[in-house]
Amino acid sequence: MGTVLHIDPFGGVAGDMLLGALIDAGADLGAVRSTLDGLHLHGWELEVVEDRQQGFAGRRVRVHVREESHPARHLHDVEALLQAAALPERVRARSLAAFRALFAAEAAVHGVPAEQTHLHELGAVDAVVDIVGVCAAVEGLAVTRISCSPVPVGRGTVHTAHGLLPVPAPAVARLLSGVPLAGHGADGEMTTPTGATLLVTLVDEFGDPPAGRIVRTGIGLGTRAFPGVPNFLRVFVVEPAARRLAGRPLVIVEATLDDATGETVRWLLDRAREAGALDAWMVTGTGRKGRPVHELRALCEPHTADAVVACLFVEGATLGARLVACRRPEIARSIVTVATRFGEIPVKVGVHAGLVVSAKPEHDACAAAARLHHVSIATVTDAAKRAAPEIGAAAKP
Repeated sequence: MGTVLHIDPFGGVAGDMLLGALIDAGADLGAVRSTLDGLHLHGWELEVVEDRQQGFAGRRVRVHVREESHPARHLHDVEALLQAAALPERVRARSLAAFRALFAAEAAVHGVPAEQTHLHELGAVDAVVDIVGVCAAVEGLAVTRISCSPVPVGRGTVHTAHGLLPVPAPAVARLLSGVPLAGHGADGEMTTPTGATLLVTLVDEFGDPPAGRIVRTGIGLGTRAFPGVPNFLRVFVVEPAARRLAGRPLVIVEATLDDATGETVRWLLDRAREAGALDAWMVTGTGRKGRPVHELRALCEPHTADAVVACLFVEGATLGARLVACRRPEIARSIVTVATRFGEIPVKVGVHAGLVVSAKPEHDACAAAARLHHVSIATVTDAAKRAAPEIGAAAKP
């Protein structure tokens, strides 16, 4: 089943805070340093110490850079650096994805191509070390999933290389688009661009901590002093509850349509899925005065529900919608390709408690094979079922 890393950014998010928390939670510092050495980037030093911040103990990370050693870096410079580095492949892939997200946000804010944006001299090295270091630490913890609580951004203004900017800074606001924000905030910048970049790159799900047992915790200390809010970030390594029967939190968007045609129904379902719904369907019923009605239901991650509702409003489909909180227990599922006399057919396999509980050939692939071989779809489906993993059999790892 694996463990889940949950990030609690109550006191803010920065790259050094997240790296400190991961090391405090058990990520091997020696392995992180070894990975960073693979960058072949000179003129900097990583300091990791146990310290206190506003009365709380944790790990503090500092990247000391010799100012004369480093130029500003564009996206192609960073990509070339990471491609040439001796890094584990997943660390390289995650680091590249993070920098591409960061440069894309900065480019969108300034209205220029990503290739024309750059990271300033000291910030470039700091960001490289923080991002690669965090990706290496996550890899070292060997977690299978990452979740995160709502993110505080702070308020007021922040001094940057571009002058005085509002909080959240424009790049941070763009990076956190669709991410749930925390209701509390302190005066100042609580989430930095590097911190926001790492969250949107690494986190699989934003919301409550997963059901299960905390096996390790870590605290990463920041460098700011927010009145009334300690500037630290926590992480939990969680062993999920057996079978995950509690389910993960989701939201059902409901809207009643009283004059929708069949074509409109199909269009709205497609639009809801495009807006981020995990699934969408229609239920028919009888409304006021005996009128036939359709009720659209869309299952969403909490942070995508607003976008789904907005698309329904834009389409003029309804004057209002309902948001119903729910939890969805899930079983593990995967796609297995099986060989039949009609060609290879993908089969969706569901596994619960180590046993195969469902094996369903994919309809579209069966339909395409049936047309190609001039047979019924049932013939292809039956052949795929016979070749599929047996129901009740032990699942292969």
